[in-house]
Amino acid sequence: MEKLPASRLRSAQIGMLLTFAFIGHMALASVAWVPEFIDRLDVSFAQWGTIIGFGVVGSLAPLFFVSRLMMRFGPRTIIRFGNYFAAAFLISLGLTNVAGVWFFLNMGFNFFLSLTGVAINSHAVLLQKQISKNVMGRFHAGWSIGAVGAAITGGISTVYFQLEHFLIAVAILNILVYEFSLPRLLSATEDGHLEEKAQTVKRKFYQVPAQLILLTLGSFGAVYPEVSVIDWAAVFARDILNVEVALRSLPFAAFMTGMIAGRLSLSKLAERYHPHLIASRGAAMAAIVLALAAILAPVLADLNPILGLIVTMVLWAVAGLGLSAGSPIFTAAAGHVPGVSTAWAVSRLSLMSSIMSIMAKTLMGALVEGVGVSYAMFFPIALAIGSSFIAYGFAQRAKQAELDAVAPNTAPISIIVLDEDRDR
Repeated sequence: MEKLPASRLRSAQIGMLLTFAFIGHMALASVAWVPEFIDRLDVSFAQWGTIIGFGVVGSLAPLFFVSRLMMRFGPRTIIRFGNYFAAAFLISLGLTNVAGVWFFLNMGFNFFLSLTGVAINSHAVLLQKQISKNVMGRFHAGWSIGAVGAAITGGISTVYFQLEHFLIAVAILNILVYEFSLPRLLSATEDGHLEEKAQTVKRKFYQVPAQLILLTLGSFGAVYPEVSVIDWAAVFARDILNVEVALRSLPFAAFMTGMIAGRLSLSKLAERYHPHLIASRGAAMAAIVLALAAILAPVLADLNPILGLIVTMVLWAVAGLGLSAGSPIFTAAAGHVPGVSTAWAVSRLSLMSSIMSIMAKTLMGALVEGVGVSYAMFFPIALAIGSSFIAYGFAQRAKQAELDAVAPNTAPISIIVLDEDRDR
């Protein structure tokens, strides 16, 4: 595929950044409203964990066929229509107080959000392949910026707006911004998916390369701590920190601020250190500070809620910084698995992660019910440690590959003996 002009690639990066930011905002627009949803639906923490855990089933369905859709129509078209329907289902979440109905509406929202998310990541990886500099961190930073915006606007809205009015405003804003970004994204003839389609080896559904399975485990271990913060940050702030409604989104905002800083600096760091080594060290650091927050926050909050809030915000910001590299690095690596297309690799990574997420979210809900949200955080902490080891293994493998490429092959040295040498 012929490389696109630099001006076109810059324009596509701007479009990608805006798309990631506002999809991230829509995906997490209701994070500050979690306690409100729990009260409206009149469910326990364990029931809420089950509802959001099995709501991930909606995310699974499109992953069985989204790669074929992208191969036929290109990621940009899938992003567009997935975005429309996700916005519609987001609005519907604020229009019912019946737990059973809300469960199925949430599944619909997750269905189209998943469809859109895989297409966005596939488009980003295809764009990354045309750029020598690492830009995946910037795109994922856009998602984190949207998440922080969701925490801020969500926190303010809990004071001044009704839930349903806020969700309608978010959906309309998301669609308007995406339509503005649409012309900047790579078209089906520019993104290179057609060339990949011609070179891809057909595989059965269950024939997943071992390298992709390992990447998925590493990615899930790095991403689920972020997911657990998204799901339970407002509950943590309410039950552990005992802060007012307007302040409950601040720990989540601090976490995402750290993640934004890390992802925006990833390109520079990758010039000095191997990306997988960055992900490994970051995940280990995040596990340590999340454990400190889980232990210290309840004690400090009993002394002074504001002190507990500040310490939690600082520690969670460092955790966000540490976990920032995991998702973009593992996702970008999936686009280089031999023998599979980018769309297939990213969709399979998302599929396997979603299956694990169902069990993890349900288990997290049960842990919160049993031991409290503070000590339940040690579950995602353990996953972060596992991700650190996997990323370290990939870094070591990459270093060995570089050495193999430089070191000459060893073999017996041939010696030619001439007749006059024998006479001497």
